[in-house]
Amino acid sequence: MANNTVKAAPKKNSQAKEVWRRFKKNKLAVAGLVIIFILIIAAILAPVIAPYGYDDQDYSATLIRFSKEHLLGTDNLGRDILSRLLYGSRVSLTIGFISVGIGLVIGGLVGAISGYYGGVLDDILMRIVDIIMAIPSIILAISICAALGPGLINTMIAVGISSIPNYARILRSSILSIKQQEFVEAATAIGASDARIIAKHIIPNSLSGLIVQASMGVGRAIISAASMSFVGLGIQPPNPEWGAMLSFGRTYFRDYGYMVLYPGLFIFIAVLSMNLIGDGLRDALDPRLKR
Repeated sequence: MANNTVKAAPKKNSQAKEVWRRFKKNKLAVAGLVIIFILIIAAILAPVIAPYGYDDQDYSATLIRFSKEHLLGTDNLGRDILSRLLYGSRVSLTIGFISVGIGLVIGGLVGAISGYYGGVLDDILMRIVDIIMAIPSIILAISICAALGPGLINTMIAVGISSIPNYARILRSSILSIKQQEFVEAATAIGASDARIIAKHIIPNSLSGLIVQASMGVGRAIISAASMSFVGLGIQPPNPEWGAMLSFGRTYFRDYGYMVLYPGLFIFIAVLSMNLIGDGLRDALDPRLKR
């Protein structure tokens, strides 16, 4: 007797699971993700795991390179460097992620409007973007911060505004190719509003390039914030931030190089990790690299 049992077809993985499956094959990208996760956890738990407060001063233990009480040494005010690095990760990572969010939202909105409507509006918006792009991003960020004044919020605004053109250009170029697709024409034919078409159909199909750009943009934002703090326009003392710690330690670089080595190493590790994540996401989100 024939077996009439029909086997169910294997369920296809969702797109997110498929992206994660391809991402996991890139060991360097996974390592970068783990490092960033550790830094985020350390930033969140800094008040718990830091052995001292970030501004606790002990003048009997100044400029110590290493001890059981101060694993990474102390600065000229007797402040524990490990504690300041942990608290500094809260500031540096916050600036990195929030400033990218500012640039992503504003730049994505500009790029979406410009690419979808085209015409004169596209010309006006893109010429404004071209003017902003003509100014080096770090110079623009420093100029904005100098006008607004130093501080955490102003630093995030300055770095975010300087990154707007990158996201606007990327989303605009994606929309120019996507808006001619059949599903967009079908949505237009059934009377969907422009806002719904952009939000529900065009932007979701343009996210891959933005995600990769944003992941790498976090590293660039951390460097930009550190650069502004280094020249005195970013985070102000005694608040800890990796770039501010570099600036503070440069006076003692010749005799106490560890004061700039550790914050520089943290910046290097964070930026490298975000770049590795960006490379992994680029490969995982590329439909031509299905494996």
